[in-house]
Amino acid sequence: MKTSGLVLPLPPGKNEVIIGREDPISGIFPDIDLTDHGGDRGGVSRRHARLFVREGVLLIEDLNSKNHTYVNGLRLTPGVPHPLGDGDEIRLGRVKLDYYAR
Repeated sequence: MKTSGLVLPLPPGKNEVIIGREDPISGIFPDIDLTDHGGDRGGVSRRHARLFVREGVLLIEDLNSKNHTYVNGLRLTPGVPHPLGDGDEIRLGRVKLDYYAR
């Protein structure tokens, strides 16, 4: 994934990753931490969204975040997985990411 020219690779060897903001006090350490990438100011929840693979398709699911998850401008319904395709724009709150398949 890419945000503001920065590439955020998906952790290798995992079939599921959580995207959000780290909060050591609450013991929350997402697999992809957007704290240093504007996540706090941009309204990213501590556990904002989940990426996972099902039947060879990468899906994103909003984890009932306060500021919502969008794919190509479409607001996702919390708990309902949505497929991702190469070049899709993901928005977590006000933080934009672009997904590029390899």
